[in-house]
Amino acid sequence: MKQRSELNLELDDIYFSFPYQIGIMMDDEPDSNGNYGRQVECTWVAHSFKNYIGIMEDLNGNPKKLKEHLDEYGGPTVLNFRFIRDFTKNVEDSWTVNALNYFKLHEI
Repeated sequence: MKQRSELNLELDDIYFSFPYQIGIMMDDEPDSNGNYGRQVECTWVAHSFKNYIGIMEDLNGNPKKLKEHLDEYGGPTVLNFRFIRDFTKNVEDSWTVNALNYFKLHEI
């Protein structure tokens, strides 16, 4: 339950994020209709901490005190999400999470 509660995040709890990898996968052979399949996969990484903005305000933005506070609670939670979407011609699709991993930085 403690780990699950770490994933109950607000947008402001995520203080650093970036797309790690973007890949385009294309079929070598066409399907029966002559269309080549195309999927795009994106891995996104983020660092988060519950109530990050509130903690920053309480500590007056002091980076040393902020690091000490985060370290006291196991450090930030690192989120790794991988999304996939089918971009094949005449296919309607949306982004789907196909892998996820998360961990507390100091617990590995």
